[in-house]
Amino acid sequence: MSSLQVTSAVPSAAAASMSAAMASASASAVAEAAENYSLYGPMNPNIAFNSAMAAIFGILFILQALAGVWTRQWWMLVSFLCACALEVIGYVGRSLSHDNTSDLNDFLLQFICLTIAPVFTMAGLYYQLGKLVEIYGHAFALLKNPMLYSYIFIVCDWISLIIQAVGGGMSGNAAANYDDTSTGDHIFVAGLAFQVASMTMFLFLWFHLLYQIFVVTRMQHVGTTKVSISLFRIPQSEIDYKYRAKFESLRLHPQRWIFRYFPWALTVSVLLVYVRCIYRVIELAEGWNGNLITHEVYFIILDALMISLATTIMTVFYPGFAFKGRSVKIPIQKDTGAREASDDANAGADSPTEALFPTEKELSSPRPASNRSSSFHSS
Repeated sequence: MSSLQVTSAVPSAAAASMSAAMASASASAVAEAAENYSLYGPMNPNIAFNSAMAAIFGILFILQALAGVWTRQWWMLVSFLCACALEVIGYVGRSLSHDNTSDLNDFLLQFICLTIAPVFTMAGLYYQLGKLVEIYGHAFALLKNPMLYSYIFIVCDWISLIIQAVGGGMSGNAAANYDDTSTGDHIFVAGLAFQVASMTMFLFLWFHLLYQIFVVTRMQHVGTTKVSISLFRIPQSEIDYKYRAKFESLRLHPQRWIFRYFPWALTVSVLLVYVRCIYRVIELAEGWNGNLITHEVYFIILDALMISLATTIMTVFYPGFAFKGRSVKIPIQKDTGAREASDDANAGADSPTEALFPTEKELSSPRPASNRSSSFHSS
């Protein structure tokens, strides 16, 4: 080899060595940056708060299990146990993230579990609407088969869950490979938006039922077409003849505070979950660097507080206690005039058509004047 060749080979080797060193340094820098990158942005999950929430949902899990088994409310039992278990796992994931905000597994654990847990919460609540239709009477409901309330909205929840799972999986894989997660994020937001839309429809049907049970019955009782505050001075026991006679003992003998306030407790619980779901849609629509997702205070108020309060309320006002689950069976069945009339006759009603509220004629017929509330003043 000539001196010229040797001389030219030295710079080439040096250049190759320098390129390899630079590539190695770049790979190390990328690895170090990835290791130090926070999946939570500037926010670090508060370990005290998240550990406390894991403990709270652990206690609620135990209470729900005891109440469900004792009162034999199997659907509610399974739904809320799944919800509480997911909440516990999610908050454990957030607690673990406190010491390592770049761990993708802990991040996905908390994100997926805490996002889908309310799907199971609502599955338990949907079923209670059908029971109230059975207790008060099918004529109050828009859907004459109360099970449709459960079927329709539980199917909607599962569709939402599947969409969220697909979107979450796509985002997780993209994040693991340091790729763009926008496609998976959009799918995830679409799943949450679908859940909010189905809950909106449920709330419409729910408030319609409450209006029929507690307002329209009082208007018919006193023979008025105006809604006024005076209507609500009429005791619930005075309008009970408008309801289904078969379950009169459940409503009145004795009058129990847990049953009396159960519809309102259920309403508050659904609204709390609704607020949380709207927050999640807005949070994810802002993106991973948005103001909501990078400030834990919003998560604490609009997610943790909402779901924990909803679960606590439905633990205090447990359906099995409200409906006397150990001694009273409430089969949810499609409305048939013959079946409901037979139920009322067997319950001791003077007349099947007078005991309940099954016909359009009775919907427009006020109670005789002698039975009206003396405290009512039409306005």
